[in-house]
Amino acid sequence: MKKRDLEKELRNMAKAHGCEFVIVGGASHDTYRFNGLLIAIPRHTELNKYTARDILKACRATLNNNERGTL
Repeated sequence: MKKRDLEKELRNMAKAHGCEFVIVGGASHDTYRFNGLLIAIPRHTELNKYTARDILKACRATLNNNERGTL
């Protein structure tokens, strides 16, 4: 998966749920804050599909926990 596609999907998820998606910074990884969760995304144009899947899975879990009121 392309990094820009992952970022776009995360931005859309955050916007749909009224959450924040902010670039924090980083060295060898870009760090983002997604609804209070810090995410490190490697600085490559192409990401491993398993890495992208796990990042999306963690973000969805954060949104689900937030909807239930437990975070």
